[in-house]
Amino acid sequence: MQGIIDSHFHIWDPATQPLSWLDDTDGSITRRYDMDCLRRAYDAYCKRHPDNEILFMGGVYVEVDTDDTALEDRLLSENHDPLLLATSMRSTVGPAMRVPLYAHGVREPLHTASSPRGRCLQEDFIRGLRLMAEKDVPFDACVRPNELSNLAQACERVPEATVIINHVGNITDRRTLDDSADIIYRLGSMPNVYVKISGYPTDDEAFVSNLLNLVQSAFSSKRLLYASNWPVISMYSNLDSHLSILLDRFAGDDDFFINNARNAYHITERKTP
Repeated sequence: MQGIIDSHFHIWDPATQPLSWLDDTDGSITRRYDMDCLRRAYDAYCKRHPDNEILFMGGVYVEVDTDDTALEDRLLSENHDPLLLATSMRSTVGPAMRVPLYAHGVREPLHTASSPRGRCLQEDFIRGLRLMAEKDVPFDACVRPNELSNLAQACERVPEATVIINHVGNITDRRTLDDSADIIYRLGSMPNVYVKISGYPTDDEAFVSNLLNLVQSAFSSKRLLYASNWPVISMYSNLDSHLSILLDRFAGDDDFFINNARNAYHITERKTP
């Protein structure tokens, strides 16, 4: 049986949280998602794939680009579900950034329209990243593929920072994969840079195989993290095909499915009230 820690999932409730980015989607994920929904998603996988025995151990909540981060901070502070192992919360990276004390990591979305190009090279960002490194707080880097070189420069300026690249740099097609290969190797050579294996469509098997070959070649096996991007994954793929592909590729690899997430986010046994 393969234990699994999902290093990247989201939960939200549009009835109580302002999530304006959902207005630009097809509406299929504009509904409430909570920890029970996530639990049921993995339970359903087990029922559909009895030969792929898994044990869902919990995961890492990643901020949801809400318009009210203070509300998000409060909602997560009040969520004591035992499967919620860690959180990566929203903040504007800089020397005066505010982060909830319970947070295991920080994410400032760098891939959205509101984020200026070159944001991760701005001096206040670099100073904030350096401060996070001093506090041993990882940064979740969700960037546009054509700005991966900017991210590499930021990582080189603060090599002591733990940076976790979200969704394999948002590489989702063959042309972008070809264009990004060199920079993926550059990022993979940095000992404090991790990458989450998620975010790509799974219908093109050759593309997926080439993408996974690239990251496995570029990154140490100690710095690859299993992630689902649930429930956003339903916009471009599905949990069944994504997880099945990765179970086949990383069969028996507890570092990929469990330990690397624990190490990157400093996950320990959670004490719940």
